[in-house]
Amino acid sequence: MFVFMLTIFSVVSFFTFREQSFKKNSENIDLIQLQQKIKNGDLSQLTIRPSEIVACDRSCDCEYHTSVSNRATRAEIIRQAKELDENGKPRVPMIDEETSEPHVPALFPIGFVVLFAVHFITVWLMLGLLVLYILLAVKREQFDQTTRIVWIILICLMGTFAMPVYWYLYVWREQAAVESVPNPS
Repeated sequence: MFVFMLTIFSVVSFFTFREQSFKKNSENIDLIQLQQKIKNGDLSQLTIRPSEIVACDRSCDCEYHTSVSNRATRAEIIRQAKELDENGKPRVPMIDEETSEPHVPALFPIGFVVLFAVHFITVWLMLGLLVLYILLAVKREQFDQTTRIVWIILICLMGTFAMPVYWYLYVWREQAAVESVPNPS
């Protein structure tokens, strides 16, 4: 169960942080600041995405990120960037439009199926262990009726925590005790 949870958190963290920009010189700006930078000719490149616009300054040392989800606003920014300045050149020399939906990797469906299979196996393994530990608690002759009921309730309600405790106290330690007894041969 712990390995399964660790795997889930690792995969989610990887895909969350993989997409983030880790450049040192990156800042968020609003639409008015972006339009001013376009008018001043401070930008060398615009990358238009469905939810944001990424602009690079002339030296490509700094990236500016602006959240834009409105299609008309994105079109207006592109129009302003394509306007010609007094030298007859576009205000932003390079405009890259990535307006298509994000590409889903081919391994995504396979990963989902593998994740589902691992989860399915984990659930069945937990159910099998639940039955096994209940049987062990019921069949243990050293327990009185109250102890059996307490262990069965603990195993049913807090199985993930109670099963390792039961195993340590009554299975592992008993095996170690049996192995340490000298053989009378």
